[in-house]
Amino acid sequence: MKNNLRSEFNQRQKMLKDSYEIYFYSDSHFQSVLPHRHDYYEFYFPASGSIEMEISGMRTPLSYRDVVVVPPETVHRAVTKSEEGSYSRYVFWISRPWYEKLFPQADQCDYVTRRAKDGKYITHFTENEYTVIHSKLLRLMEEDRSKQYGAEAFARVCISDLIMTISRIAYVHDHPDRSDERTDLFRSIMEYIEQNLSEDLSLDTVADTFYVSKYHIAHIFKSRLGLSMHQYITKKRLERCASAIASGRQINRVYEYFGFKDYSAFFRAFKKEYGISPKDYQNVYLRDPRIPR
Repeated sequence: MKNNLRSEFNQRQKMLKDSYEIYFYSDSHFQSVLPHRHDYYEFYFPASGSIEMEISGMRTPLSYRDVVVVPPETVHRAVTKSEEGSYSRYVFWISRPWYEKLFPQADQCDYVTRRAKDGKYITHFTENEYTVIHSKLLRLMEEDRSKQYGAEAFARVCISDLIMTISRIAYVHDHPDRSDERTDLFRSIMEYIEQNLSEDLSLDTVADTFYVSKYHIAHIFKSRLGLSMHQYITKKRLERCASAIASGRQINRVYEYFGFKDYSAFFRAFKKEYGISPKDYQNVYLRDPRIPR
């Protein structure tokens, strides 16, 4: 992630804008806050550190794959047992009037906020699900800080996309269809991809491996994740490459190991995903190891 997307933490609990605000905080020492409430929605994405979320007096441990939704006027705070450890998180605020314009009352796309109003504040996502959510979160942050033409309008699209994606996956969690064989097939393919990122993962190859139509696989990925299988595999390969690069491994060995055929294709994909070159990314992480990986 770009280093310039990080913000200095302060304990302000009042929005400065009448629409939305989004921040990434990475602190070497946790700065606790008292239980509080506010008149806007808060989406909370823990990234690293041992942290619990206290909502209406009840505490729940969080992992980096959790998403917390705090409705307006709900008492909450993040707490930790030690203030000495590093702590990173994304915080997204959206005002109630602006949210209601974005999602009309009859809209089906805000399921995750409606379930939060019923006391289901936290959703635990799988690693694969959170990969998709995290990519949309980063895209929103980039547009929020962009000076390109149409950035403000595009940020609204990114916000809708982020909340709709979280809502869709949360709905599936709450309403599992155990008779749907596509769910088992999808999970099996995801596991196969995770275990074979360095191998040939073309649509034809995966279809032959599971004895199903490649068009069926393409439909499942598009309907479940909003991505093609190729896009998902590229994101997973880039994620593995980024982690290895951040740990100091040689870039010219990493990209081949995780399935990229040539450096130019890897370089273009990496820069598109993370906003900086692989070398600059490595320099940022080696210079500041507190940044979550």
